[in-house]
Amino acid sequence: MKKLKVVLLESSLELAPGWPRGPLIDKRYHYHRMSSLPQKWKRGRPDIVHTTLILLQDSFLNMEGRLEVYIHTIDNKVYRVREDERVPKHYDAFKEIMAQVLEKGRVPPEGEPLIWLAYDSLSEFVKEHGGLILFWEGGRRAKFVDVAKDALENDLPVGIGMFPRGDFKRSTLRKATRRYSVAEGKPLKAWTIAYKLLCAAESLLGIDV
Repeated sequence: MKKLKVVLLESSLELAPGWPRGPLIDKRYHYHRMSSLPQKWKRGRPDIVHTTLILLQDSFLNMEGRLEVYIHTIDNKVYRVREDERVPKHYDAFKEIMAQVLEKGRVPPEGEPLIWLAYDSLSEFVKEHGGLILFWEGGRRAKFVDVAKDALENDLPVGIGMFPRGDFKRSTLRKATRRYSVAEGKPLKAWTIAYKLLCAAESLLGIDV
């Protein structure tokens, strides 16, 4: 059974030890503290992951068991999200469970995990899956249906950037088997890309609810 695999790349999910209004670094509360962090413009936005993850999990594709979701963090770890569970809709609750994931490597600490550490690096993830398709503004022009078809036919994960500004790290770009630019190179929100990719995959797989 063909599945769409999506990896949320370079997600700005980082612990904020000792910082007020934690547990994760959040630009709304930590703007001044973030001033000394390298590439601060790419950090402090857990909400991007939260919004995109809710959209993916609530999709018809996921309901049909045809979706796999992974979260790649800014510190280069890759986590797997269980398909038949839902992350909290409340943003603060989401930050709490992601803090547990970053600290313990999984959540909950015991029993069947909702989210767990699956790969110690993006390199390990790409090697295991045989490649990586990347949405990138500098990539080859394509339509969403072309990207979805490539991913489904070749069983390759599709990477979507989870940062508000800037570009992928060079190390991430080098790992991409193919890079695609959609919407004529227009900058798109992560959740918009995820939504359009889901629609294309559902159409190709005949999931018409």
